[in-house]
Amino acid sequence: MPASAAPLPILVRKYGGSSLASVDRIGAVARDLAAKRAGGCRLVVVVSAMGRHTDELEHLARQVSPQPPRRELDMLLSVGERVSMSLLSMALEVCGVPAISLTGSQCGVITDESHTEARILEVRADRVREALDRGLVVVVAGFQGVSRQKEITTLGRGGSDATAVALAAALGAERCEILKDVDGVFTADPHLIEGARRHDALTYDEMAAVAEAGCEVVHPRAVAYAREHGVPLFVGSSFHDSPGTLIIPAARTDDRDAPVNPPSRLRPLSLVATDDVALLDLATDDPARFAGWRDAAAAACRGDLFLGEWLEQGPGRCRWRVLHRAEPLARVRDRLAPDVGGPGDAVRFRRGLTCLALAGRPPANWVTVACQVEALLADHAVAESEILADGAVLRLLVRPEDASRLLQPLHDAYLAAETR
Repeated sequence: MPASAAPLPILVRKYGGSSLASVDRIGAVARDLAAKRAGGCRLVVVVSAMGRHTDELEHLARQVSPQPPRRELDMLLSVGERVSMSLLSMALEVCGVPAISLTGSQCGVITDESHTEARILEVRADRVREALDRGLVVVVAGFQGVSRQKEITTLGRGGSDATAVALAAALGAERCEILKDVDGVFTADPHLIEGARRHDALTYDEMAAVAEAGCEVVHPRAVAYAREHGVPLFVGSSFHDSPGTLIIPAARTDDRDAPVNPPSRLRPLSLVATDDVALLDLATDDPARFAGWRDAAAAACRGDLFLGEWLEQGPGRCRWRVLHRAEPLARVRDRLAPDVGGPGDAVRFRRGLTCLALAGRPPANWVTVACQVEALLADHAVAESEILADGAVLRLLVRPEDASRLLQPLHDAYLAAETR
């Protein structure tokens, strides 16, 4: 390249586990990347573990130890992405594309010390830049980094999204593409809901609300990092070309002149269903006891991202309610069990629930909306349910058999094209 020529733009692409689930899929991804590189860009590719490899590794660990040490669990789980990066680099070489694979630590992803739920502190991407300058495609193991104490860490479920966004920010990439087995961000799972629509564009705040409601298309931390650093995001399919969904800072054109939602009008952006969740509800009239619960819970969850959390703390009564997937929340409950049960304590733990979350745009108040939702539940003979609202998300906790009957009516009522 002549010295006076402008450098080619950098594109960061992240591929999820289903996109790399087999040797054939890895070959298809390599051919897609070869075509993209030939179109005139420098590529950094972030990969997840193949298929369900991470789940298999964690299951293996828990067969050996019911409570595996977090440091050793990180050493084990980081293997999955290393397998993917090596195989994809080999496949790129077969396609005639020079490539190099790098672990999270090798490409300078520096994290805090929280094993299994680490946060990215900075990215020292010098080695990535050097490889790009040599004309290589850089394939990075997502989901992992290294602490300043030189310990291998992992970033928690969905952490590869955060790796991709952090690298895009550090490299000044043109944009970061999150490529999965979906065509973008939809109003609901199109495999389950008739009439589910793809969003052409969402703002960072809108995507954050949808992600925090439990939508696993983009991890909430990745959205937050992109918003903080101004990284343009694209969510699309790795299986075929699709318009996808752009995640941008500016308000969407079609909403700028929209009237403010009236108190009785809920206009969510997405309906998210999460199975096998649990609700832990703890209350006491002893503030000191409550402080102990809080500290023990913080140690048990180690920064895990809950599906929902509600904290009420006052001189007369303290209450903590948290909604999360059943297995990790059961571990929090077990950690607290020895200290719960004194005078004035109340504890409730419900598992085997499905959470239906309407997320994206709150109304002026939730009270009127709750009445409307309760009427819809009554129309469909749903007797056991709980409604929890906060911020931009309304959550319904129902039995799984009721959830399957409610998905389509909820989407028709609040998200179908004719209701917008």
